Amino acid sequence: MLHYFQGYHDIVQVLLLVLGADAAVPAAARLSLLHIRDFMLPTMSGTESHLQLLPAILYAVDPVLCKHLSHTQPFFALAATLTLYAHDIEEYGDIARLFDFLLASPASIPLYLFAVIVESRKAELLDIEEDEPEMLHSILSKLPKPLKLESLIQRTSELYQQHPPESLPGRAWSRVSANSVLKTTHDPQLLAKQTLADGEVLFERQAAEIKRADDWKRRKLRWRQLARKYRRPARAATYGGATIVAVVIAYWLRNSAGQTVLASCLPVLSRMRQQAWGVLQPYLY
Repeated sequence: MLHYFQGYHDIVQVLLLVLGADAAVPAAARLSLLHIRDFMLPTMSGTESHLQLLPAILYAVDPVLCKHLSHTQPFFALAATLTLYAHDIEEYGDIARLFDFLLASPASIPLYLFAVIVESRKAELLDIEEDEPEMLHSILSKLPKPLKLESLIQRTSELYQQHPPESLPGRAWSRVSANSVLKTTHDPQLLAKQTLADGEVLFERQAAEIKRADDWKRRKLRWRQLARKYRRPARAATYGGATIVAVVIAYWLRNSAGQTVLASCLPVLSRMRQQAWGVLQPYLY
């Protein structure tokens, strides 16, 4: 059911080191199904809702800094948040302490932590022109060393209390699926009652939801490709057809009977043209 993602072994390694082999197995199962399930779907589409929350958090923290980074896609946060920072933090004491914090918190907390790290680098980031997204991405994708972990954790907790996910600007939270761990871990009391079977049900629902969305995107892309392909021939046929119709009408109007019939048909033809154009227009441009 669950799909491996690059960096998953870094997470499990921390559990093995801290808990030992026997206790790590059930812990890894619960963590995988109930806390990082979005990253283990058949595709990586589940990560998009996580990354799209980051700009909203940054805007809540510092609108000026957020605007400065607006040309840089939030993929710079993928490696760190995907692996719960286990891929980047090597010191045993630091990663164990961070896991204590992250696993006892909602699944959105790693994003808040990343926003705090970005905030702590504001001066460095503002020194780089905002129209250099590659440079900004390169810097942001690497965590600063050393990390002042305790102060970062404290600031993250404060930020989460000040700007909880449901209060973020741009209706970012409303676009998150109800089946995402971002929402199913939002209430600690409800999370404590969830079972592995619940996680499996949520996994299947979200996988089906993402498949429908991906299928729709592919169909839409295919329609647009077909529209572009046949755009000129369609226009040529339209203009050519219009010329033929004009000739026929001119011939028909030579007698009064034709004028009478045509006059009664014009409103119908006009409505048909408008309806057809309304259907075709989105695909011709």
